[in-house]
Amino acid sequence: MPQSILVIDDEEMILKSVGRYLRRNGYNVEAVNNGSAAIEKIKHYKYDLIISDIRMPGMSGIETLKKIRNYLDEKRRKKIPVVIITGYSDEEANRQAAEISAVDYLYKPFELDEFIKLIRKNLEATPIYKRVHQRVNVDFPARIKQECPSSISSKRIPAKILNISEGGLALNSKEKLPKNGVLNIAVGAAPFSRSLSLCGKVAWAEAVDKSNGFRYGICFEELKESFVPILRDILFKYRFLDERFISLSKNLEIFVRNLKNELDGFDLSNNFDVSKQTQYIENHKKAIHDELDYKFKQVWDIVKDFPQDKYLSHQNYYQTVLGPLLLKPIEINRRVYEKPFGYSGDYVMMNYIFDYHKDNYLGKSLFQKIVNNYTCNIPISRSNIERKNYLKEKILETLQKNDVTKIVSLGSGSARELIELLKEGKVNKPLMFKCLDLEKQALDFVKTEVDKISLDKKRFLSIEYIYKDIISIIRDKKLQVEFKGHHLIYVSGVYDYLKDKMASALTKVLSNLLAKDGELIIINASSEKNTHRAYYELLGGWDLIYKTKEDMLKWVQDIQEFTNITFEDPSFNNKYLFLNIEK
Repeated sequence: MPQSILVIDDEEMILKSVGRYLRRNGYNVEAVNNGSAAIEKIKHYKYDLIISDIRMPGMSGIETLKKIRNYLDEKRRKKIPVVIITGYSDEEANRQAAEISAVDYLYKPFELDEFIKLIRKNLEATPIYKRVHQRVNVDFPARIKQECPSSISSKRIPAKILNISEGGLALNSKEKLPKNGVLNIAVGAAPFSRSLSLCGKVAWAEAVDKSNGFRYGICFEELKESFVPILRDILFKYRFLDERFISLSKNLEIFVRNLKNELDGFDLSNNFDVSKQTQYIENHKKAIHDELDYKFKQVWDIVKDFPQDKYLSHQNYYQTVLGPLLLKPIEINRRVYEKPFGYSGDYVMMNYIFDYHKDNYLGKSLFQKIVNNYTCNIPISRSNIERKNYLKEKILETLQKNDVTKIVSLGSGSARELIELLKEGKVNKPLMFKCLDLEKQALDFVKTEVDKISLDKKRFLSIEYIYKDIISIIRDKKLQVEFKGHHLIYVSGVYDYLKDKMASALTKVLSNLLAKDGELIIINASSEKNTHRAYYELLGGWDLIYKTKEDMLKWVQDIQEFTNITFEDPSFNNKYLFLNIEK
């Protein structure tokens, strides 16, 4: 007998197209355009699945589904699985959908092939709602402590949480756990977060295999009231994850874990010999980097068009699965993720890229060195090196044009372009240089590095360190007077974090500060050339505001006094756009 589906949606076109498509695929379909009609249908007919919109005039989809659920409970009728479809990215609506035990979620507009695949999956699968508490599949590290009255201290047993609900969880452990007695389970719900501590008893156990040990079902003995919203948040975040995304994340975790085991074995066999590590990296890094490139691209192709709330839930999962391998133990990635100054691309991070992209490897273990080297060689990192070299050339060009050159670096960071030119002895004409940055530590670093340089190499340099943020340039008229008449002003690593309104205001102010024949250089990450975002953005949380050339030209459309506005491209593979404004 064909399975029956009730479709609830206020859009007539959706009702007709979905109904027609489902009937064509062999299902009996009833379609209604409001909640009251849906409840009446439920009273008189039995359905195998409900498909409902969330937002409808009058009685909302959430209200309708709650009333249907209550009616079925009251009549002691079998619960009906629900698939939510919506055109909105509304986190509160999503949470409400989780509360009514929806089994799946689909955003409008959707492909009909994708839609029917989802419907078949939920009609053929054993519904999750048959459990007392709804469970979601997760991948959390955990440590179990056996609370034994006879011992002062208990051994902590490593484990992995496989699924979790408000009533319990299933986990994997290589060690046997007692069937009686209370277990304390510390669950790592996200990388670097405070563990969630839960108490429970073993309800069932089964042997898996020699390598994975045993699988256990744990019923919570007690759940602190403060932990309930945390658990619900976890359940919500992990409930509607894309299956392909989960599969690719798991595959990447397996690849990285196997790689780490292999490299750790190499280290132990060779007593962490640095020369042997270096040789190994030179021989194998291309193959390893290529495989990582491929796996990260597969993931990004799935998540790149997700709405923000869906993207964030997948990011949370990705960081949880891969964070213990690729974030926490890797020095450079850890800084990107933790953002001690509030953003990832700070001066320390730039120094990492400049210092460890070639022939110099950061870390004690071979695994750390290879991953740090990978981070410093992804295209956006290599583009930072090319950006620095481009700015060195621009400084030298400007020096040659003027008897006394005045240059400003806004958001100067580590000012490596200047420091390297000084060390190379290439500043051979008077140079008045201003470094402005919102991080005092960055300015202190520049000053320390300049102080180290011999006097003969910096005899032409006059340098000023200005501890202010970029907004000061727009608001502080006195500062604008001090900056007036400079031959070169360049801004790198700042516009990537500015929205268009602020970017336009800053560009207008800076353009007015140029001397005659002066040049303003604005550098921004390109939205047309970005790659590897599953690595540095989805995993690392390094978020940039990408721009097109058209976006950047809008910042200068009201500026009439400039004779030449162009884009320069220092290299074919550069991931930045270089907007040049010549007065």
